[in-house]
Amino acid sequence: MTSGMMRSYLQPDEDIKELYGGQSRNAKQHKKLRMVLVTFLVIVLVGGLAILGIGIWTLEAEYGSKQLSKLISADLYRVDSYLMIMIGSAIIAITFLGFCGVLTQYKCVMGLHLGLLAFMSVMLFVAGILGYVLLSELEDKVKEEMEHGLIEKYGVSDRPDSKSRLTRAWDDIQQTFECCGAYGGPNSSTSWAIYKLKSEWVLRNLNNQSLVPASCCKVDQDIDQCTGKVTGVGPPHNGPPIDYPLKSLNYTLYTTGCYDALETYLQYTGAVIGSCAIIVGVFMLIELVLSICMYRSMYDR
Repeated sequence: MTSGMMRSYLQPDEDIKELYGGQSRNAKQHKKLRMVLVTFLVIVLVGGLAILGIGIWTLEAEYGSKQLSKLISADLYRVDSYLMIMIGSAIIAITFLGFCGVLTQYKCVMGLHLGLLAFMSVMLFVAGILGYVLLSELEDKVKEEMEHGLIEKYGVSDRPDSKSRLTRAWDDIQQTFECCGAYGGPNSSTSWAIYKLKSEWVLRNLNNQSLVPASCCKVDQDIDQCTGKVTGVGPPHNGPPIDYPLKSLNYTLYTTGCYDALETYLQYTGAVIGSCAIIVGVFMLIELVLSICMYRSMYDR
């Protein structure tokens, strides 16, 4: 048998080896892709749990969105918490769908995961950026709502000898954060002086001769002096502006507005929400690219 005939007999075997070798390489690449995708699915799952946890924390914390929404008589912050909870839950559900698609190799499941992931990742990334942009714009809105709610509703109740939900929220915030009124410093008409100058609580004589509520006073101090039931030369009877040499005569009164005391807390909460949304959004975009590659790989096999 000639060498040419030998090569003709051997050629099909070489083709078969090349074919199976290519399939083997594709299988290895597919397996590596699955492992990388599973890793990112785990990371995104942790991110989804974090977003869900932040949503619950901002809703149920001692001075979370429920209390702040009561304070400004609006559901501004509560809606954000509910959105975080829904987004976190959706990410968890989409991630589990991705696990099912990777493990079962069903193209329809992987395709559904891919579509939902594309929508959610883009929305989350955009929401995180908008959260940072709108954070500063919320300041004036919150101040306005705090001032309006305090003037119109603090100390005003439909039932005698009872406190409204807003009044209790204001009292809790003022005691905890050692503040008084809506916003501003000691010489502002919207901090401690807002009660005696503008509030329905004083104008409608619901104040029991007090010029500021007892929650604006330091604990275990002379409440009558602090609230103005006893006439004095300093605030709350005099001012604003406060004659600073006389300010010490009423050292029991908090004179900083509550927005100023809460500002750091609100900015921290907003930064946590925005940062978490952007970070998880980035990982979801990476997972999206890997899912597309995985989907194509499943069709090539």
